[in-house]
Amino acid sequence: MKKLFSVNVPTPEMTVKIAEKISKQYLKQNFPFSVFLEGGLGAGKTFLVRKILENLAIKEEITSPTYTYVNEYNSNLGEIAHFDLYRIKNDQDFFAKGFNEIAENEDIACFVEWPSKISRTTQGCFIGKKYKIVIKFGIGVGMRTISFYEVN
Repeated sequence: MKKLFSVNVPTPEMTVKIAEKISKQYLKQNFPFSVFLEGGLGAGKTFLVRKILENLAIKEEITSPTYTYVNEYNSNLGEIAHFDLYRIKNDQDFFAKGFNEIAENEDIACFVEWPSKISRTTQGCFIGKKYKIVIKFGIGVGMRTISFYEVN
């Protein structure tokens, strides 16, 4: 895994700038891709994905997939799926819900929150260039550290 950057983010406005950087410098050129997001509850994973999707020209309302498991969007690049695996029990649950069909589709880019809910082998089902975003709480109200990696 190669660290592309790590930055302290004191405000939501700074997160918006990071989303723009990720979408323009990395994702637009590498469609389809898979982005795995790690961070605690309330760290800002969904907010960051929402801002990245806006930069990828998603015009429709972007909502959290917490209760639907996955939301799908159409962009001028192609289809994008946003997974929230927090309520997935294990790999069998992932496959039983047919999520591997989305993950393995070469025409769909994916964002995956809570990838630790499935095994590394199952994470391997996701296609395209792979990236990892880690969001950690910092010291002080609202402070975060966002690290962005290219996964081999």
